[in-house]
Amino acid sequence: MFNCPDVKENNFKFNSVAKQPPLLLREQILPSQVILPVSEDDADTPLLQFGMVGFDRNQRQQIEGIVHALPQQTAIWRTGVFADADAWLVCGEKTRALPPSTTAGVESLRILAGLPSERAITLDLHRIDRPLAFSLPLHSQEMEPRFTFEAASPISLQTLLKKFETCLWSLYSQFILGKHLIEREMELKATIYHVMYGGKLLAVMDFISWKIGMLPDTDPQQFENAVWEKRPTEARAIPSNFFKTDVAQLRWIYAQHSIRNVLPGRYRHELIYLRQSPQVALSWLTDSHLLLLRELSRRPATFMNLAERTGLSYERLTRDLAGLYFAASLTTTPSKAAKAEVSKAHPTRTYPSSAAKNPPNIFNSTFPHDDSTLPSEDTTVPAQLRPE
Repeated sequence: MFNCPDVKENNFKFNSVAKQPPLLLREQILPSQVILPVSEDDADTPLLQFGMVGFDRNQRQQIEGIVHALPQQTAIWRTGVFADADAWLVCGEKTRALPPSTTAGVESLRILAGLPSERAITLDLHRIDRPLAFSLPLHSQEMEPRFTFEAASPISLQTLLKKFETCLWSLYSQFILGKHLIEREMELKATIYHVMYGGKLLAVMDFISWKIGMLPDTDPQQFENAVWEKRPTEARAIPSNFFKTDVAQLRWIYAQHSIRNVLPGRYRHELIYLRQSPQVALSWLTDSHLLLLRELSRRPATFMNLAERTGLSYERLTRDLAGLYFAASLTTTPSKAAKAEVSKAHPTRTYPSSAAKNPPNIFNSTFPHDDSTLPSEDTTVPAQLRPE
């Protein structure tokens, strides 16, 4: 059980998403183009979040303090909302194995509340989409988790985070490719690019049909140091062993995990309009994203208006707006604003008029999850968290 840590077994699952509108038709950002620093002294380290459940206040503070004091590794780790986090830490003492419905062994776990504000939740082990680890000691002897740790040990937590980073190689690779998409935005043409490293094909970038394929299980640094080669239309085929994604997804991943402020400057002072629903899976949207979509569906607003109306911190507001911007959901041009109000509770996807005659292709997300690509129990679809 939980035999995930092999890089080959660490792909995530999300809903499929829609094709992007043509790059050259997107709103131009010349005066306030996003410019990312490229000096070696300013390495772009991804910001990853871990969520905790079942721990009491003292245990949480202890874990947070240890993680903050650890030397920086491949990523910067911070505490996040449990449901939205990239990895999970679960209190082993508060974990109870539920009776299996088949002879396959433990299938669900009940995690008792660790804080007065928490409620017990149930995790379906066949529907978990991210690496998770349990603190020792474990209450349920039926469990055989792949990842365990000592909550009071800096060495144990540092080792665990390194394992998590290995599990999240795919996410890191997409983060890097998303960064390059933003950096190269003004120079990209409506053609085919092959991303090459040492003669090896890492990605096919089809900016005609807007499909992108990436070689799985690849060292992220190869994507960082790869060369983009312009190719003829005949070279657009994506190998069958590549996983498929699109521009919106990769830029979203970068914007949501970068420590840099990649929100175009004009979104700090001009009126912001809702353009269309985000061109990423609905399951990727957090409560704060949905809150912003609701507010903008009611009426346009400035950055300061949104801060006042939502109560979001400037840092969170900046990051969320950047994600929505790169998912083609926002504009500062009134003529490009959405004509119809987006549902306040569940925004539905809309597509540009250019796709009316040819509905957008639907393909797997950056985290492929079909049965043929995911062999393990702990990296499948989003966990179903239900209150007890």
